Amino acid sequence: MSADIRRLVEGQVSADTQLGGMLAVFDGQPAFFYQKAPHDDTPGWGTPKYPRLDFNVDMRHDPERKTEGTMTFNIVCSRECPDIGGQDPDRAIEARLMELVSGTFYTGSDRATVCAEWERSDEFFIGGSQGQDTLPEIYGLTVTFELMEFPEQITIDPDPVQGLNEWTKRHFGKMTAIGYDEMPPIWKPTDENPAIYWRFEGTASTNRQSYAVTWFTGTFAAHVLAESVTERNKWTKAIIQRAQVDGEIILPDTSPMFINRITIRHNADPLREGQLGLTGQYGVLAQPPKEPAQIKLIHPYHNLAEKEEQKNG
Repeated sequence: MSADIRRLVEGQVSADTQLGGMLAVFDGQPAFFYQKAPHDDTPGWGTPKYPRLDFNVDMRHDPERKTEGTMTFNIVCSRECPDIGGQDPDRAIEARLMELVSGTFYTGSDRATVCAEWERSDEFFIGGSQGQDTLPEIYGLTVTFELMEFPEQITIDPDPVQGLNEWTKRHFGKMTAIGYDEMPPIWKPTDENPAIYWRFEGTASTNRQSYAVTWFTGTFAAHVLAESVTERNKWTKAIIQRAQVDGEIILPDTSPMFINRITIRHNADPLREGQLGLTGQYGVLAQPPKEPAQIKLIHPYHNLAEKEEQKNG
């Protein structure tokens, strides 16, 4: 997955002419590198040799979301770098990088989708002195983005997550269902085309059993993602209202999942937790039961007098 992210980010940043125009040139291309920039003495550098940009991707294991990680960009400037649009060059590059990367979804060849979200920016200084009127020899920013994976939630029939995705697409066609729709390699949700991700949090069997069906209670979280908080809340409220009106979700095997409870968590992290919680009850068909064995009576008793009375009566 990290190789796919690296390839997609390299292509996205390299293709941005606005960001490329802020960087120095190396071998005729903007000075953007994976992990480490070439040494200043390496042939190929133009003049000036700064600002330059490098990045790295680190993935780590998360038991709930499969994998997540961080992506870091180092913006390296020198004191000879001029201002860009009235801003310090490192801050101008940071601003454009945020526009490009933060909130962007990257989908690899394995259909795994990862979202990058800005986490923090840290200044660094190398050599010289940092005074009011003097810049150090080398300075810049390390910009860190958190990576959150959105794996496919496909299970076996009856699949409640697939049913929730199909129900959402039927009533909210403008929403992109992550893990269900075919995702572009690089994409950002907007207010007009938001995204939703249904996540299976857990299930438990109930004491409601029947001859043909075993009933389960499932809990699900929905991550609603839009450009603005206002529109995100509007979409969340619309989903809640529709679910309340319907009262059930038809699953892929045409069986119903009855909606027992819906909650909205406006203060929840849309990427990590999800703002909408849903509890539903769905049934799993039992295997066809075998015919019960016929028990032989060892000492059968017949009331012949009663039979005779029934016959004569």
